[in-house]
Amino acid sequence: QAIVCLHRSFEYSQKNAVLVPAAALGVGGMLLYWLRSGHKMKTIDMGDGWWGSGERPLKGKEDASIRPFKIETSDKEIEDLHQRLDRFRFTPHVEGAAFHYGFNSTYLQKVVAYWRNQFDWHKQVEMLNKYPHFHTTIEGIDIHFIHVKPSYVPHGRAVRPLLMVHGWPGSFYEFYKIIPLLTEPAKHGLNEGDVVFEVICPSIPGYGFSEAPHQKEFDSIATARIFHKLMNRLGFKEYYIQGGDWGSRITTNMAQMLPQSVKGLHLNLVFIARQSLGRLISTMLGAYVPWLVGFSREDARRFYPFMQKNVYDVLRESGYLHIQATKPDTAGCGLNDSPVGLAAYILEKFSTWTDKSFLHQDDGGLESKYSLDDLLTNVMIYWVTSSIVPSMRYYKENFSKDPDLSVHNRVGVHVPTGIAAFPQEIVHVPRVWAKDVYRNIITYSYMPRGGHFAAFEEPKLLAQDIMQFVQKVEQL
Repeated sequence: QAIVCLHRSFEYSQKNAVLVPAAALGVGGMLLYWLRSGHKMKTIDMGDGWWGSGERPLKGKEDASIRPFKIETSDKEIEDLHQRLDRFRFTPHVEGAAFHYGFNSTYLQKVVAYWRNQFDWHKQVEMLNKYPHFHTTIEGIDIHFIHVKPSYVPHGRAVRPLLMVHGWPGSFYEFYKIIPLLTEPAKHGLNEGDVVFEVICPSIPGYGFSEAPHQKEFDSIATARIFHKLMNRLGFKEYYIQGGDWGSRITTNMAQMLPQSVKGLHLNLVFIARQSLGRLISTMLGAYVPWLVGFSREDARRFYPFMQKNVYDVLRESGYLHIQATKPDTAGCGLNDSPVGLAAYILEKFSTWTDKSFLHQDDGGLESKYSLDDLLTNVMIYWVTSSIVPSMRYYKENFSKDPDLSVHNRVGVHVPTGIAAFPQEIVHVPRVWAKDVYRNIITYSYMPRGGHFAAFEEPKLLAQDIMQFVQKVEQL
């Protein structure tokens, strides 16, 4: 009997030896599945769209060809501009107003005189054509982009594709000074490891030489999808992306949409509009004990006094936004008809968004950072393409769906992210807040100078930051 009991005990222990690990494995597998399904990385649905005129054709595939494009002008175009400039109706400004009422009309007279008598559009067109331009049709509209490859790649260096996206009221021209720094860094004293780029700069549909959408609801999600399709059409499976202003929103959406295609995301503006009780408490405590809420000293310096920097300054600089997010075609009608009105409307942003203190200067500080040739070239891109109205509509399409631009913040960005925080940017977002959306911040740089139009203002600073970020990502 003792032998029988011993035998049964041995059989039972053998069964346990098999059953217990099997049960543990099953429970563990279920737990792992539950954890993974509960913490599955969210992405934005890519979807599809049609922005051409009329209904989408039922038959036939879209022309996927990439066609060389050249910017052209004519004497007739320039003559029409000159006639309109000659009819400029001057309104005297209020004495001592500087740029507090908007564009100072006395300084505007100087800009118009330069534009009429010295600015050479033929010459600027030649300069714009120094980089290769292309058109390709995506979702029914022609997309314009420049694609610049390095003329020489040193032995052992890999070339990284980098998509750079502009905003409003900028254009692809914002990147003309940074492109050579990225494609040929050694020539410009930038020897950041083995990083060399080929740069692709598209025009947002409705801006510059990209065709305007013919249908309603063209937003940043549609733009992100189109730019992914563009990069795929160029033969890239993985790429880096960079943006400020609308470019920041578009590239963020690209990272949320197809994270497997984005090797790294670099931004010089962060949209974080979501409010919460914790955010309110952080704001209140941060002025006195910044370290307690995760603010650095530099965060506190840039963020406070809170009401001045985050309420009054923002209200003063955002009147245009309300117009463009509600009735863009009304104001746009006048701007599209008057080159002087267009220049005043656009260039005023290049004053106060570059440096808030320029508000107090009679010339808006414009020529302390830029040349009139550079500024007027950007204005001319809007003028000759009649793109000011569709560029303004972009605000309505985005804000009508997402009034505080925070709906996409619920989808975290998990790709490696670099943030360059320029001190004169309209709003400052501390790293601890940026992490709410950008979950994998590799670099966060407090830039020593510069404002909203980073690539246009401080191309070398921005190029260095992009290179250092990419270097770190490549080493991961």
